[in-house]
Amino acid sequence: MRYTKANPRLTVQFVNADTDEILFVVKDRTWLTVGELLNDVAVDSIMKHEYKKKPPENLMVLVAAEYSLK
Repeated sequence: MRYTKANPRLTVQFVNADTDEILFVVKDRTWLTVGELLNDVAVDSIMKHEYKKKPPENLMVLVAAEYSLK
């Protein structure tokens, strides 16, 4: 048995670091393009354009992939 991904694409989650609430998700990224979302300029720009509510004091950006044991 081994873990495998059903889908090669990744999901990037923007999370309120204080409450663990997922604010929004960017889907369909690859390992090569996920890095564009993880720098200060990109995160600041994405939050200003995509999140219309009051922004959290602390933000956590996570890359998630699902694996199944087969």
